[in-house]
Amino acid sequence: MKVFGKATSIYVNTSLTLMFGLLGFTIISLLLIFHFILSPMAYRAADDLGGLMHILSKSWVDLPADKKPAFQAHLREQHYLFITDDNISATDVNITYPFIPRLEQALLHHTGQKIVIQQDKKQKNCFWVIISLDKQKVQIGFLHDRLGPLPSKALLGIIVSGCLLIFITSFLLVRRITRPITTLSDAVSQLGSGMLNTRIEEKGTKELVLLAHKFNKMAEEINQLISNRNILFGGISHDLRTPITRIQIALELIEGNNMTLVSSMRADLQEMENMIKQTLELIKSMDKHQAFTIKIDQIIKQLVSDYARQKLTIEWRSNQCGRCKVEFNALRRVLSNLLDNAFRYSQQQAVHLSCVKEQKQLLITLIDQGPGIPESELEKVFQPFYRLDTSRNKQTGGSGLGLAIVQQLCDLHNWKVRLIQKAGCGLEVQLSIPING
Repeated sequence: MKVFGKATSIYVNTSLTLMFGLLGFTIISLLLIFHFILSPMAYRAADDLGGLMHILSKSWVDLPADKKPAFQAHLREQHYLFITDDNISATDVNITYPFIPRLEQALLHHTGQKIVIQQDKKQKNCFWVIISLDKQKVQIGFLHDRLGPLPSKALLGIIVSGCLLIFITSFLLVRRITRPITTLSDAVSQLGSGMLNTRIEEKGTKELVLLAHKFNKMAEEINQLISNRNILFGGISHDLRTPITRIQIALELIEGNNMTLVSSMRADLQEMENMIKQTLELIKSMDKHQAFTIKIDQIIKQLVSDYARQKLTIEWRSNQCGRCKVEFNALRRVLSNLLDNAFRYSQQQAVHLSCVKEQKQLLITLIDQGPGIPESELEKVFQPFYRLDTSRNKQTGGSGLGLAIVQQLCDLHNWKVRLIQKAGCGLEVQLSIPING
């Protein structure tokens, strides 16, 4: 059992890479735009407005009194400016406006006066410029909307829209990149779970078509290889069983008193027969069949009864396992192999079996009273033909295929089997089955 560390998906990695790259490009572009375009435009607009105010103040001073009302109306309509000789109730500007310092600098340049722009006490969106000419003060007002270019708002708008476009572009681009990879990953998982007819549609770009073609070709070769292997093992088992049957018949016809030798030969033949049977079961376990929703308690009850007829005791504790969608024969084979293994190594002593529901899985636990398995061997015993007794003495173990069949069936049906060495002696086996619905 391999334990993998946490890893982010290719979708997340590619998205973050694209987003940070495009965001960095956007920020650099904004800085360049602000420095070379927006900021010069703002200074130019402030300079134009400062020059206009200086000219208007001179024209105002020279105008006759009867012409001034018409001049005021013209400024309001055409330039959104207010001009008057009256004293205006104003105060210092208490909010930072990027355009105000630029306008004050422009007024200093055009009038030679250090002018501080003030804010109307009654209308907070109105600002006043007081220009002194020939001992006369000319007051020119403008609304907040007349401030001219607003670089800060422009930058904010560009940043928000840029981030939104970056997110949408990254999402669509990464989705387009990862979708074929996800399709391939799903196909590989299906092929690994025994669905040998899994194929990928060969469409898209040249690289994706080539990848899909290679996968389909590989799947065909795997399917053919497994088919050939099944035929090979079937032929071998048939060819082996034929002479075994002839030998058994010959033993029945042997006359003599050496019955000990005959019994030994029969035991050897039976062992060969069992090995062939288990080998074929290992091959058949690689084929996945249809699953049905069944009562798990019913399967366990049948097993308890079957072993009771063999005078083997299973101490069963059930907390109402209920129903679960599984392949009946596969689950029965897994439990039978685990129980056979438990009884064999515990010298036929009672085996404890329990079944409970935990969140979204069914947990079946077997505990025997045998010597257990060393920690270093817990994973190795699932390998085909692997035995703890390297001498392969038939008195100390089976053929080494029982747990291999269990592992094969669990991998095929997405079940999990785990061996735990108990303190002192005994082995605990945990079988986890996902509950689908």
